[in-house]
Amino acid sequence: MSTKIHVALSSSYLNSACLSEGQRADMKVFSKLWSSGHWHDVKDVIADKGYDSYLVRTLIRQSQKNPIIPRRRGALSPGLQEKDKEKYLTRFHVEHFFAKLKENKRLALRFDKLDLTFFSFFALACLKIFKLLC
Repeated sequence: MSTKIHVALSSSYLNSACLSEGQRADMKVFSKLWSSGHWHDVKDVIADKGYDSYLVRTLIRQSQKNPIIPRRRGALSPGLQEKDKEKYLTRFHVEHFFAKLKENKRLALRFDKLDLTFFSFFALACLKIFKLLC
């Protein structure tokens, strides 16, 4: 069994997080991630190609936010606009977050069978990453 961790990061904190099955498409989990977050201070929502769908973009635009999501291969509409390419480069912060998260062997290998204990250890790892725990 594999598990995906979906996170929404703001500049200095974890905005929202949820778990899904490893085989489930990212775009199908976005509504759960969106509903559990606090998005009032966010202007741009930067995501990877896994979140490229009409429903995700519509949900973001209905909240008066700007979706910065590259198109999947073979998409008919254009990809990122020139003005958004520089913002999309800041997505490396998410990659760094996951790299630090995977330093915890227990998370990387999914030692915990129950979602509750797995997500609890994820929360502890986040406290360590954001230096809220010694």
